[in-house]
Amino acid sequence: MTASQDHNTAIDVGRFNGVFFEECTEHLADMERILVALDPENPDGEELNALFRAAHSIKGGAGIFGFTDLTVVTHELESLLDRVRGNEIRLAAAMIDLFLEARDAIAMQLAGHRDGTPVDQAVISDICRRLRDQIEGNTAPLAEFSSPAADPDFCSPSSAGGTGSRRLEIVFTPDNDIFQRGVRLENLFNELAQLGELSVKADLPNTPPFETFDPEVCHARWLFTLDTTADEEEIREIFEFVAEREQLTITTKEEHETAPPAAPASQTGDLSGDTAAEPAASLLGRRAYDRDETATGAFGRRGPEAAESSIRVGVTKVDQLINQVGELVITQSMLAQMAAVLDPVLFENIHRGLLQLERNTRDLQQSVMSIRLVPISIVLSRFPRLVRDLAAKLGKQVELRTVGEATELDKGLIEKISDPLTHLVRNCLDHGLESPEARMAAGKGPVGTITLRASQVGGRIVIDVLDDGAGLNREKILRKAAERGIPASDAMTDDEVWQLIFAPGFSTAETVTDISGRGVGMDVVMRNVQALSGRVQISSEPGAGTRVTISLPLTLAILDGLSVAVGGEKFIIPLNAIIESLQPRPEEIKTINGKNVVHVRGEYLPLLPLHALFNLETSVTKAEEGIVVLVDVEGEKAALLVDSLLDEHQVVIKSLEANYRKVEGTSGATILGDGRVALILDVHALLQMKKGIKQATLM
Repeated sequence: MTASQDHNTAIDVGRFNGVFFEECTEHLADMERILVALDPENPDGEELNALFRAAHSIKGGAGIFGFTDLTVVTHELESLLDRVRGNEIRLAAAMIDLFLEARDAIAMQLAGHRDGTPVDQAVISDICRRLRDQIEGNTAPLAEFSSPAADPDFCSPSSAGGTGSRRLEIVFTPDNDIFQRGVRLENLFNELAQLGELSVKADLPNTPPFETFDPEVCHARWLFTLDTTADEEEIREIFEFVAEREQLTITTKEEHETAPPAAPASQTGDLSGDTAAEPAASLLGRRAYDRDETATGAFGRRGPEAAESSIRVGVTKVDQLINQVGELVITQSMLAQMAAVLDPVLFENIHRGLLQLERNTRDLQQSVMSIRLVPISIVLSRFPRLVRDLAAKLGKQVELRTVGEATELDKGLIEKISDPLTHLVRNCLDHGLESPEARMAAGKGPVGTITLRASQVGGRIVIDVLDDGAGLNREKILRKAAERGIPASDAMTDDEVWQLIFAPGFSTAETVTDISGRGVGMDVVMRNVQALSGRVQISSEPGAGTRVTISLPLTLAILDGLSVAVGGEKFIIPLNAIIESLQPRPEEIKTINGKNVVHVRGEYLPLLPLHALFNLETSVTKAEEGIVVLVDVEGEKAALLVDSLLDEHQVVIKSLEANYRKVEGTSGATILGDGRVALILDVHALLQMKKGIKQATLM
């Protein structure tokens, strides 16, 4: 086996595919974001350049990794974008729709390689044909570059040959580490061969002795002879992601015969040495896309002065780190509890060390948790396309506004909140917003507005989905509920009526379409949000619109809480829900309409004894004998009766459902410093449970 053959079997380029897929996904997301916001009447030149670079980066990376089918659509898309940004073709709204369809076709091909999903080749061929029609219908000179033998049902990169062909001499002197970066030169050769008739020769001026030869170090430079009609820049684009400009010399044959090109300065001398001078472009085109000279992709070179701005880490590794830090917090809590019985004078150093350990553990925990927090813009960025397409389908004019895109949320929540938000936005478009004619008849502007607003309130994330449409129709909802056998009455409050739309199978649509009418959607929203320990609230005003509010915990892993004792058990109350705690006087305990309340500074708050809620035996059965903890959850207040207050903790949340079963009124459990398990209370769920408590047990 030769050295080159041994190298080809040793290098596994496939292990880098994950990074390629991720960067391709980012480029596709950027393309969609730019296209949706692009004004066809007055396109921004920088946005057109960014679109071209994104398509070019996908094409270049796909060619190097051997995903040649991905270069099919991207080549035609790149060609059309190049003519649009060069003002050779006028941009039109229909062309933006075509670009979006091309983006979807590329995403389908990418999913085929990444997930093994089927790829509809008819769609690919149709997109290629339509892109080609746009080019040929608007640009006369294009005929010079099209191959007469090209298959009309398959789009391929422009082939060379024919009139105007010339012979080029190309000298490519790669870096020594080009093989270690996963570059497959045969893919570069194949791309060059598509431009014309190609011959390749390897030059080995300084090969080390066989006993010191490393097959993963490139010692060769490559000499190409190419008969083509392509220009120099088109050839350089093929090498853009693997070579600096000075590493590639291109001359015509006549020029080469009269003045042989000198090898670049960086290639003189021993080719086995280090030839790195400046940071090379990322193999996946990050430098070409971002214009950041210090940036590098997973396979690019890096100068010693360049700093790492970000790294890609698998979510599993982050989760493992969070779990390990959580266990560290529990261990630190155990040590602190054991040291509490030691004399602080005799064991001063131990107490001082444990105090320092507590501070360091808390700082470490906060740093690790911040790794998992990501901006909610990751979810919100997908809705402009959804609103644009669905509004056109429904014949409505809609403006989408997003507020608070920088609000950070746990990555686990980000992944699961997407579907509920999608259902809500579709409902706003289909049910909430009126047609332009109906809006104008109601005295509104023809363009409706949907607003997605995210904010952090205490330890929770609040997401509002608002529209300025017709609002919910109370009578229609009650009528539909009666038709479907859902318990409802005219005596229900508006809030109770609005909750009916979350019933499985409920829909107010008169006809079933591919958008709505099957009664699937809002029940999914409620179920998915509740699975995330979240809540959904609706407020609506006829003629003014509807607001749906989703409240979620900031993270699913860590919680600041107050531990309380009830009988022989301990509970954790989230600190962000607590207003204050006090011991009420007997005259402050009242009974109103058969319900026990506590009178605090002019407010009558419902009294919820935890021993009654969880059926626990305790000697503290009267409110004046225990402590009441005043809580507030999104404007709803109550007083929890407990035996005593214990301590403040930062606890690691463990799932009860995964390890035991669902316990009403709780959102999970934690392990305390003494090794005991304490339930974490869901205050909102407790407020709902109070209706099922017999008042006789409260006093």
